[in-house]
Amino acid sequence: MRRQARQTARLWPLKIHPPQPPRCRFAEIGKLPEFRIDFDATAALIAPAAFRILTMSADLTESPVPLAEISQGPNAFEAFLDRNQKGIVVFAILLALGAVALVIYRGVETSRQQTAGAALNKAEDLASLQAVVTEHAGTTAAGSAMVLLANSQWTADKQDDAVATLRKFIAESPQHPAVPNAKANLASKLMAQGKSGDAAKLFEEITADPAASFIAPFALISLGDISKAAGDLEKAEGFYTKAKNADSSFADTASRRLAILKTKPPVEIEPPPAPPATPSAPEAKTPIAPEP
Repeated sequence: MRRQARQTARLWPLKIHPPQPPRCRFAEIGKLPEFRIDFDATAALIAPAAFRILTMSADLTESPVPLAEISQGPNAFEAFLDRNQKGIVVFAILLALGAVALVIYRGVETSRQQTAGAALNKAEDLASLQAVVTEHAGTTAAGSAMVLLANSQWTADKQDDAVATLRKFIAESPQHPAVPNAKANLASKLMAQGKSGDAAKLFEEITADPAASFIAPFALISLGDISKAAGDLEKAEGFYTKAKNADSSFADTASRRLAILKTKPPVEIEPPPAPPATPSAPEAKTPIAPEP
């Protein structure tokens, strides 16, 4: 490296002298001073700095700088596997057992649902419907059987039992797809029993439930009937109008309700007096034939 520096210094085109201040000579030419700079002295000032720069470049060229260091040991993931090998094996076994158990459970549940559905298809009377509810509790078919059982109880003049069955079904199976129909069914039965307040609450729940939109027009018409019976015609008109504007088969029913909503019933008058009875003509006597 020193040999290269000496060679570089010999090749430097400027002469190196001890540092001296630049010499100037003034000449009177037209009363203006003339400056002359000794460039040898200026080069003597710059050469040491250039020599240092060349020496640093040579050092950087000859000394290698590592770009990266490659670790020969195991990485973090491999170390983690080594430390937790037993735990990972146990977890994998448990995961496999859980998957097998899930498959078995789903198979058993599917079989149970199918068996309950077959029993529901065969049920035709109160006893068979009650058997489906009891023997296949917790299945979708058992919930549907409760709705059918309530209708059969109502037909058999067991109104209180029918209402109790529907209430139990709604409370125990809130996620069953037949719950909106069951609420409408229960509200209609309560209206028939004269319990309009309880019926109105159920109908309002139906109208506020997005999942029950298919039966909401029926609930609106029923609310209109309740309001009309209470004498609130404006409220009844609002319910009928909403049901009419809904895209459903109940629109015609709502239109008929609106048409007769504000019509006044006919006034009862006293019947006219009965006409006087006309005198009856005397009965003609039948002549008696003489005996022979």
